[in-house]
Amino acid sequence: MLLFLLPFLAAADGGVSADAVTPLPDQVCPVVGLAAMLSKTTLDQRGVKALELRGLSGVEFQVRSFRSARRVSVQLEFSGPMPLSGKVARASLMGPNHQPLTIVEVIEVAPAPEDGIARIIVEAEAQPREAHGVYTLELQDAEGTRLLVQPGVRFPSI
Repeated sequence: MLLFLLPFLAAADGGVSADAVTPLPDQVCPVVGLAAMLSKTTLDQRGVKALELRGLSGVEFQVRSFRSARRVSVQLEFSGPMPLSGKVARASLMGPNHQPLTIVEVIEVAPAPEDGIARIIVEAEAQPREAHGVYTLELQDAEGTRLLVQPGVRFPSI
């Protein structure tokens, strides 16, 4: 008889039975973009579609473009220290018919000790039907001075 009353006594007391499952609060997962994942090397070309491009500005670097379901990203890789004359503050990706993509983030990554490669990663919003054709990437400093113009940027298709 006492066993039958235990759950009622616990409920009346405000206590919770040891068998009861306490629901976890809803956890919020922030949206982390391609630029952040690439800069932390959490993601590489195996995680999204990637495309190798050529650096055309006279400065020696590699260009890779990436595409996920809702974003595109351009990664510039420089051997050694950053050869640009200033710190990148702004970027633009101008496409066919002067259609710009909305830039989400620009990350400048210092050379890593293990490989000595400095990176600039520019990320933009782009649905699968967007960001087709040839784009021009332009990097500027805080005063609006052009640091680098990279024509011929294309993004992989999904």
